[in-house]
Amino acid sequence: MSTRATITVADEHNSFDLYQHHDGYPDGPHGLVRHLAIARHLAWDLPRFEAADFAAAVIAVLKDRGGSTYLTKDADAHGDRSFHYRVEPFRENYATRVMLTISRPSWGSGKQDVTVFAGEIQEAVSKFNAVADTTEQPREWQMLGEIEGALYRAEEEIGALCAHRPDEDTEKVLEDIDGAGRTACRLRHHLEKTDPWSVLGRVEAQLAELSRDPSKPPAVIAGVDVRLAMEAHRRFQRD
Repeated sequence: MSTRATITVADEHNSFDLYQHHDGYPDGPHGLVRHLAIARHLAWDLPRFEAADFAAAVIAVLKDRGGSTYLTKDADAHGDRSFHYRVEPFRENYATRVMLTISRPSWGSGKQDVTVFAGEIQEAVSKFNAVADTTEQPREWQMLGEIEGALYRAEEEIGALCAHRPDEDTEKVLEDIDGAGRTACRLRHHLEKTDPWSVLGRVEAQLAELSRDPSKPPAVIAGVDVRLAMEAHRRFQRD
């Protein structure tokens, strides 16, 4: 059975509620924590945080088919949810931290929801092991996963060491780490959407079939797949 969840993204001026029909659990490489971490890197660079922008980034990451992810008027109206996620900024001086609170229903009459986690998104990534699983994926995925994991751990450790009150030099290092994490997430998001290895696999299979049957017209070999993959690649270069 699908794990349903709701997500609220709020700032000082606006609040937006989303409903996620499946994979709403926080844990692991396919859970919501990882997707929210990716959304953080598709939204405005910190210290700028706007609820409308971040909510749109969440939808961009999660939406994979009709009915999977959509806006809702009231997150609390969904009694079938297993988890609720609240994303909001915490502003201190000139710094902005993206905070995440995860709660689940208590299922007891009149009882409040139980808080599962409260802290920064990168802390949640470590707690719920929300780094992409690359063990069965190509070597490029494994390398990218190692980079992402190291960046998340470095950001969390530095933040803890300076009690989230970095001096000017440390703030610059954290900005560099955040920028590198943003770049890695954008690259992973692009590769997940285009999946060039699957395209190459289909082309290879069709070439093998052609070698067995030379009468087959070469023009039909993965033509649509290759064109779509190349167009996505060109768009990524322009972005």
